[in-house]
Amino acid sequence: MREFAAPRSASWEETARAWLAEPHDGLVPRGAATVLVVRDTPEGPSVFVQRRVPTMDFAPSMYVFPGGGVDAEDATAELDPDAVAGLADRMGLDVAAATPLVAAAVREVEEECGLRLAAADLVVRAHWVTPPFEKRRYDTWFFAAAMPEGQSPLGASGETDHDAWVLPRSLLTAYAEGRAVMLPPTVVALEQLAEFATVADFLADRPAITTIEPVLVDLGDRLVMRSDLP
Repeated sequence: MREFAAPRSASWEETARAWLAEPHDGLVPRGAATVLVVRDTPEGPSVFVQRRVPTMDFAPSMYVFPGGGVDAEDATAELDPDAVAGLADRMGLDVAAATPLVAAAVREVEEECGLRLAAADLVVRAHWVTPPFEKRRYDTWFFAAAMPEGQSPLGASGETDHDAWVLPRSLLTAYAEGRAVMLPPTVVALEQLAEFATVADFLADRPAITTIEPVLVDLGDRLVMRSDLP
């Protein structure tokens, strides 16, 4: 079991404490996908991150990987059927359920940073569900992919005000020192990436996939989110 500090936000804490006073199931999570786009450096793999603008309803001012929610058209996207079938097997889903999630991963990366990926480029990394107290909830699959040759990511999108290639330990240090804000899935993904010497080794890794849903806990002097990691 792992504990994560709550974000430093008065509005977040107000929402969380209101839910603790009257717990409920919350909204049905929307399917979503996010992608760690990685490339090799002399210091180890780096990953492309973006910082969300402070006006966003979900995860404002937080560092994230490119991604977003599933759209209706993702269910009928034309993808490599063999690649989708392989990803579906890793996800423990049938092809029909996996297709929109894989399509969303490919589409969102192109929309948010201009990189064109294919289903065959993706490997499955994790599955997280937003806790029920949040005003917006996502059932999010985390994928990883190597930076495509001959392509370059675009600058900040309308939803972000900063983007960069970062070494995972560098951003984790900023997080520990309070200079960067991230949700638990992002922290864990960076920690895992930091353990690998090359992109090839990272993409060859096949971590255990379980559904992780952080649990909000009031410790009296502070709120934390407990996560049962595989």
